[in-house]
Amino acid sequence: MFVGQLTEVEKSRANKILIVLHTSTSHGPSYNKKYPANFEKFKPVCNSVELKDCNQQELINAYDNIIVYTDYILHSLIDTLNAMKDYKSAMLFVSDHGESLGEKNLYMHGIPISLAPKEQYEIPFLVWTSSNANKTLKPEKLLTQNYVFHSVLNFLDVNSPIYNEKLNIFIDR
Repeated sequence: MFVGQLTEVEKSRANKILIVLHTSTSHGPSYNKKYPANFEKFKPVCNSVELKDCNQQELINAYDNIIVYTDYILHSLIDTLNAMKDYKSAMLFVSDHGESLGEKNLYMHGIPISLAPKEQYEIPFLVWTSSNANKTLKPEKLLTQNYVFHSVLNFLDVNSPIYNEKLNIFIDR
């Protein structure tokens, strides 16, 4: 899936490369339009932007299909990075927010955190590193998006006066 990007990275003369991918797969309300048809594993799905026109199971099915597609994207990216044996690489996947699918009669996201159900603010934070990266993860109980910036700086060995070691997820092996 990322073969073209692999070629571009291999052509680069830079000693450090940061690639940022942004997906909008799990942003509603038209979840069913965020993944290719062959990733529709859960059926029936909600096909309307009017959430009131769908039952909760159809909405959940459409959302779960997005998760299947996101897993495919992440797997493909890891396979691509893993094939780049000459590079120390890492993948960090972090959602910007969660999504309500009818919990407490709430949908999508954007409720103030003091009122929001956990589905809107408990998010995935996945990390993969190549075997030659010589990094392992610190044992943390809870991670937030605040860790991304500092962890990327650490992984790339970038020195900065604003770097905060407490917000770095990596330790050297």
